[in-house]
Amino acid sequence: MKIPVIMGPTGVGKSEFAIELAKRIGGEIISMDSMQIYRYMNIGTSKVDPKLREEIPHHMIDVIDPDEEFDVKRFRDMALELMEDIISKKKIPILVGGTGLYFEVLRYGIFNGPSKNERIREALLKIERERPGSLRDLLLLVDPKAFEKIDSHDLVRTVRALEVYILTGRPISNLWNERTGEDRYVVFILTRNRNELYSRINRRVDFMFESGLVDEVKNIINMGYSKNLKPMRSIGYKEVVQYLEGKIDLKECIEMVKLSTRHYAKRQLTWFRKYKDAIWINLDEQSSLEKVIQFIE
Repeated sequence: MKIPVIMGPTGVGKSEFAIELAKRIGGEIISMDSMQIYRYMNIGTSKVDPKLREEIPHHMIDVIDPDEEFDVKRFRDMALELMEDIISKKKIPILVGGTGLYFEVLRYGIFNGPSKNERIREALLKIERERPGSLRDLLLLVDPKAFEKIDSHDLVRTVRALEVYILTGRPISNLWNERTGEDRYVVFILTRNRNELYSRINRRVDFMFESGLVDEVKNIINMGYSKNLKPMRSIGYKEVVQYLEGKIDLKECIEMVKLSTRHYAKRQLTWFRKYKDAIWINLDEQSSLEKVIQFIE
């Protein structure tokens, strides 16, 4: 049996779908969400209710504190070990999430590019400090495909892509495409009608604030974690920080989170379209679960 990979844009309903799939095929879920790895960040990352996590085992959730370093290599090592453990129990690992990069490293391994060059990195960072946003403009010029795949706020990966281009004369996206992936995965991309997806996103953001997102951010800051940490600059958290600092009012904060989340969902869908072997499942249609089970049996 193939290992199912459930991906899709934020708010589409991946968690609920994966839980039902796990019940049907005897599976355990491995999260591929780059935010759910953090402890204390529960509401803003839409973690599955702990009671459901007891019913269906979930892994790679609450792995590190907000100020700990975590990279794709560490994710890959931990996820591969979990997969083997789940398989040894005669269960099926189900990979679930919207962080496409996490699946990339599972399928293709760690990108083996040129070693880092501190002088180049320092020069690039100096340019960015002097002209914020200039590195993104440069990346668009030399490697449009990497520009699409790398989040606009991910300065580390932007610098790495430019560093590789400077050292090799080749776009990093070309080097990505030369990798050969494992064939034990079957990829499903969950989708919905755009209006329905955006409505779900808006409702979910409202629910986050009703459930205490503002208090969650306050508590994290009161625990001594800096507002400048990477996870605190993610969607939902950075806007609430602005609200707590009095820069925006609550209504504006909520609308900003909704807009940013919708834009993020759009970028995710752009990323997922590169998976030519993926099976797209429209959750607005009936029998979507049966379609997935049919492909993995």
